[in-house]
Amino acid sequence: MACVIKVPCSSANIGPGFDVIGLALSVYLELHVKPDPSAEQLNSLACRITYEGEGEEEVSLNPDVNLVTRVALYVLKCHGQRKFPSTHVHIKNPIPLGRGLGSSGAAVVAGVNLGNEVGNLGLSKARMLDYCLMIERHPDNVAAALYGGFVGTYLNELDPADMARKEIPLAEVLPEPAGGVDTGLQPPYPPLNIGHYKKFKWAKEIKCITIIPQFEVSTAKARGVLPDKYSRADMVFNLQRIALLTTALGESPPDPGMIYEGMQDKVHQPYRKTLIPGLTEILQSVTPKSHPGLLGICLSGAGPTILALATHNFEGIANHLIEEFKKENITCIWKLLEPAEDGTTVTRETPAQQEAMTYASAGVSIDAGNELVQRIKASVKSTRRAGADADIGGFGGTFDLAAAGYKEAPILVGAIDGIGTKVKIAFEMGKHDTVGIDLVAMNVNDLVVQGAEPLMFLDYYACSKLDVDAAAAFVHGVAEGCKQSNCTLVGGETAEMPGLYSAGEYDAGGAAIGALARNQPILPNTASMAEGDVLIGLASSGPHSNGFSLIRKIVERAGLSFHSPAPWSESGEPVGVALLTPTRIYVRPLLAAARQGLLKGMAHITGGGLLENIPRMLPNHLQAVVDASAYPVPPVFRWLKQAGGVEDREFSRAFNTGLGMVCVVDKSKVAEATKALEEAGEKVFVVGELVKREEGQEGCEVKNMQQAWN
Repeated sequence: MACVIKVPCSSANIGPGFDVIGLALSVYLELHVKPDPSAEQLNSLACRITYEGEGEEEVSLNPDVNLVTRVALYVLKCHGQRKFPSTHVHIKNPIPLGRGLGSSGAAVVAGVNLGNEVGNLGLSKARMLDYCLMIERHPDNVAAALYGGFVGTYLNELDPADMARKEIPLAEVLPEPAGGVDTGLQPPYPPLNIGHYKKFKWAKEIKCITIIPQFEVSTAKARGVLPDKYSRADMVFNLQRIALLTTALGESPPDPGMIYEGMQDKVHQPYRKTLIPGLTEILQSVTPKSHPGLLGICLSGAGPTILALATHNFEGIANHLIEEFKKENITCIWKLLEPAEDGTTVTRETPAQQEAMTYASAGVSIDAGNELVQRIKASVKSTRRAGADADIGGFGGTFDLAAAGYKEAPILVGAIDGIGTKVKIAFEMGKHDTVGIDLVAMNVNDLVVQGAEPLMFLDYYACSKLDVDAAAAFVHGVAEGCKQSNCTLVGGETAEMPGLYSAGEYDAGGAAIGALARNQPILPNTASMAEGDVLIGLASSGPHSNGFSLIRKIVERAGLSFHSPAPWSESGEPVGVALLTPTRIYVRPLLAAARQGLLKGMAHITGGGLLENIPRMLPNHLQAVVDASAYPVPPVFRWLKQAGGVEDREFSRAFNTGLGMVCVVDKSKVAEATKALEEAGEKVFVVGELVKREEGQEGCEVKNMQQAWN
């Protein structure tokens, strides 16, 4: 019974083909189905539901309420089965709900397939279409989702007796109220061949731009605004266009003029403009002449999603449409999709696959781990320094403090940190070395602010399935970070944990151990700090490793992908590449300055920004006053602030704003400290001073924010 059911989303109508034509698209609802003996005790239907994705907080996990399982129960009851055979159904749904992308149609198709699989019914796809159409009376969506590709459909008229539903209502939205108490009666079988379909050709050059507004339009509302009758002229208008459109979309090369005109409509789109602000103007704002590459544009299904067909210039078309929606104060995201030609697929586990289990069959590859060790040995070895040889393969790493020059027992300092959600961008870009540098930087920068010299580093890398190429690139980055900070990579752990992480993703953590000679003060030296001490800032390389949950949301709001040219970059590098610029490592210059007695304290500007990190190095009686106009703000931050509408105070808490380190220096040593740090390659700015902290004041005040950042 164990299987995976994948059902594509769909776009209906494609302009003039109201309730007639549909197109399956490459976003898939997935059901991961497996036996679960514990489900028998969970509820009377013996079905456990777990769910992730769109609508996670609102979709019911009750099998008598959830649309997918309720449909499956309908199919099972038609065959005399009153409940599930102790089943766990894990639903993964990336299809936005109520956006005109066939979310309910996909759920119905998934439910019929689920009933077929767990009931071992052996239904053909043609028969499953009948079951789908007893519940979801829109053949354009369900036929596309079931069969895939670009389809035309029609539906037989049903007798009232055939439409009687004792157990399950029509599905318009997900989820729908429960069908009621089980009566013990068998629900009506679907008549044979309720619906019919024909699959049309689709030119391989044509891609689908979906502009998805961040609000819902229910199918019921969208149908409620339609008239009861249409004029002959309007019906002829649509029939003429659909007669040519279904052929035109299969011809290569596509004819933009014919397709654009062929996607015009007078039956449903004009009436739905009251539900979607600016709809008419938005649809008319692009043509093949104004935006080369465009073929045609229409409302996707009941909306509010817009479907634009194009052969190239995808991003330009999408950005224009997003800007048009912005005029109506509507936020959108966009996706570039392709037709899902295979439709619904079911991948079953055979008995042979379920036997002779090994660690590898459980998702953990010892061989891949061994290959990774061989791939990274040279990089790890390159980090050796006096005190450690950087050999890997043992049970732990060792370090000889005496060999490193510490004749007297030093003070040991430890730090532990991770990278955060910046790794999400690494996954998207397939670039993993720079986040390895980030991991080291986040730890060793925390050590050096205490005056400690980083000596040892250990990393932890966890994933679902080990991708040796990605993991090796990551460790190469870790080794590079260790070399920049003169720190030895003495060990690490690579953990494969199937089911805990999504495919292609990983998380990483690291720990650094450093030492501080007995004759050196532990920083910050708060006892020596006084009013009038000067704050100097060291330039950051960008956002470093903080604020990326917000950054990703800003990029999404701006309608960009991580592969789009970065708006703030003169070189035109992709957004993702620019954002993956690694965290600057300040160890060598700051350690040298600290050993010369030039610094009283240092603050590593990470999560919490200037406002929360600078006070961590100060005594309670002093306040740091930072002048935001005293240093340049990198273009990436200016763009993030503007595109995200981030307020000044939030900006100073979420990001480093251009300063990766802030140091307290005696005003008599400012010139000497600045010179030493600049000669070591740092960009240094005098950014403020320490003043007396009055009762109730915060530890850091940033002034001139409006002037500097807006």
